[in-house]
Amino acid sequence: MAMYRPSLIPVCLAAGLLMQGAAQGEDWIRLGEERVKLGAGAVLNAFDTELRVNAKGIGGGGVDLEDDLGLSSDYRSFWGYAQWRVAPRHRLMLSYSQSRRDADVTALTDIEIGDGQVIQAGATVHTELNTNMLPIRYAYSFVKDESHELALSLGVHWNRVEFVVDASAWVEDEGGRRRVEAKADAPLPLIGLAYDYYLSPRWAINLSGELFYLKLNSNLVTYQGSLYNARLGTEYWLSNHFGVGGAVSVFGLDVDVDDPDWKGSLDFRYWGPQLYVVGRF
Repeated sequence: MAMYRPSLIPVCLAAGLLMQGAAQGEDWIRLGEERVKLGAGAVLNAFDTELRVNAKGIGGGGVDLEDDLGLSSDYRSFWGYAQWRVAPRHRLMLSYSQSRRDADVTALTDIEIGDGQVIQAGATVHTELNTNMLPIRYAYSFVKDESHELALSLGVHWNRVEFVVDASAWVEDEGGRRRVEAKADAPLPLIGLAYDYYLSPRWAINLSGELFYLKLNSNLVTYQGSLYNARLGTEYWLSNHFGVGGAVSVFGLDVDVDDPDWKGSLDFRYWGPQLYVVGRF
């Protein structure tokens, strides 16, 4: 499966440099005063994923997808971001990221995927794990001046996960072929803090962190678990409307799901650098 490649970033960078001269006659947009900000780029993630799925015959004590089923630990994925500053201290923010990983390996040892079901050593195994993440946030800046902005954020982190394993030899099938699939939506509320420091009219450093833990009666909800997300980044504005950014982020999601298509758990963690282009109006 082809991976996302950030080939548009050099093109956008060149376009931004050409626009710089044309923007000199405009009033400079001060950092923290932009009305709309948009960003897009690539993330190089290092993953660690373990899951347990009981629905449709998958289950067991958990499978490490990188070590046991050959999914790559390092993967480039797409990231997009949009922010609308509704008022000087009020912002609505939305971001989106995705990863599409698959692998074809020969099992070196027996792998338990279900309750008493085993993929035999020597079997050919095809695995897919697709994730889509859509955090939606509202932020209120209770500290805001020319050099600093500190905000409290509240929102929902929506996670869509799809898992497929297709093996050529299962014990119960005595050498036959079997394909199993599971998918789940796991939206978790989140609360966080975000801090921006404006070093100059063109250069900003930002730091943010979010977390949440939800544990309720399983009769009330179909998911429960914890989430954390931390990010350290910087942005430099090449012109009034165009800039470049870089960041390092760490993310962890640990949820239990009780859904018709997925009854089990997902422990999903990644970290990695991020490069992107950004525009503002």
